[in-house]
Amino acid sequence: MMTVEEEMGIYEYLQKIYVLLDDGDRRALRQVELTPTQYNLLQRLGTVPEEGLTITKLARLLLCTRGNVTRLVRRLEQQGLVLLSGDANDQRLVRVTLTPTGVGRLQAARAAHTASIQRRFQELEPAIRQQLAELTHQVAALLEADLARQTK
Repeated sequence: MMTVEEEMGIYEYLQKIYVLLDDGDRRALRQVELTPTQYNLLQRLGTVPEEGLTITKLARLLLCTRGNVTRLVRRLEQQGLVLLSGDANDQRLVRVTLTPTGVGRLQAARAAHTASIQRRFQELEPAIRQQLAELTHQVAALLEADLARQTK
């Protein structure tokens, strides 16, 4: 059984990894004038380019409040990257879709982000990458399950 100190050590390494990944993402996305959060939102919209997503659905996917998503969407709208419209089935809902400019920016951001990830992980041997993929999948599943239990 692990000690509290060992568990805290794992947590601290994961926290450090998060900070380093976030900083690397910020640097990569700066060249396409996006923040990691903006990129994440555009990525979500890119999965359903025709119908878009509601503010509520985006908030759920991004794990933040509708107010935060609304502010984020407004900034992206000012840049001409997204379009806001009413929902055809429920006028109370606001639907967000990518504009053609948004699609182009998302493509450029994906290329910059992918190149950054490949550069940062290229020195790991394939067997280590596979182990890391399996372990991080397990950790993510564990954390998602814990979050689901907490929100009930």
